[in-house]
This record gives sequence, C-alpha cells and structure tokens, in this order.
Amino acid sequence: MHEELHAEINNYQFHWKDWIAHRTHRDFFEQLQPTGIGWKTADMAEFDKRFAVLRAHSDQVHLGWVNKRWIATFVLREPLAWNIRIVKLMQRRAGVNDPVGLDHLDFLVGEGLTADHLKTQDPELNVTDEENGEHCKWVSIWFKGSEAKLRSDTTLDVCITEMQHASKELRAAVLQQPTGNANGAQPA
Repeated sequence: MHEELHAEINNYQFHWKDWIAHRTHRDFFEQLQPTGIGWKTADMAEFDKRFAVLRAHSDQVHLGWVNKRWIATFVLREPLAWNIRIVKLMQRRAGVNDPVGLDHLDFLVGEGLTADHLKTQDPELNVTDEENGEHCKWVSIWFKGSEAKLRSDTTLDVCITEMQHASKELRAAVLQQPTGNANGAQPA
C-alpha cells in the first residue's frame, strides 16, 4: 500500500502545484504544508485489509465510528511522499458511490480562515466551509478532481477530542454509580 500512497501523493502534489501556478494569490498556497492524507475504501473487507497493512507501519492508531462508518487514523513511523506521516483511512458511507482511493490531503492553516475570505482573494476558487460534527471544521478547496482540506487543527487533534469526550462520558457514568467511587473502592 505504501507504493500506492506514494504514487497518489506525488500525483496530487503535481496537480496541486499546477493549480497553484494559476492562482492570483499563489504565495498563500505555496507555503501550505500537508499534514495528512485521507484514503477512502469501498467496503469493510478493503478497510480491514488496508488497516492491517497500515497498522504494521504505525506507532499510533485511533479507530472511531463516525457518521455510521469506521475511520482510522495512523501515525506512520516513516513519512510518505511530501513528508506526510498521518493517514486517515475512511470506510465509504453505505449507499454512497464516492470514488475510492485518495480522497483529500489536509493542510494546516491558522485559526479563522473561511471560504468567504479566500473567495474575496480569488473569486474563481471552488471553495466551501465544511464540518463534520461539533469539533471538526475545515475549508475545502476543490480542484482538478481533488480536494484540499485547510484545517486549523490536525486529524490527531480530532482523535484527542473524541477520546476526551469518551473519557468524560465514562467518568460521568462511573461517578454517578451509588455503590462505589472513581477508583472502585466501596464507601466506608
């Protein structure tokens, strides 16, 4: 799978640089660095197969059920092309025929960037504000059949937030039990 990821990232980078060359404010886009790649699978069997391969090359893995599908985030031991170390493996949503393979690249930007701001700089941009739940927001740029997600956080930040939320729910459930306390000891 690594060869496939390298090839797709290199292809994306070629089209990204070509797209940038035609932008009015290309200096903004030229300085952006990718933080991760999103890869979509056709079904659960493909997801499981690719999950096993990526897990073998990773130091950290987060798996979450998001919008009725599995999404796994991997921190690779060795970077891919364009120095990318985060792979977000996404199961395609049921009943949707989105293309599989490279779905998008994430690029880190400062807080407060909006599609409207980018449109004022370059009215020809195909750009939208997007969100996936309360803690996952970004600006999508659509170009040459690809997507660039401009984010003020990383996929890892989203994983951390999801785990903190799960921890708070667990703590609340445990601490509300009348027969014990947070460390399992019985009251005296």
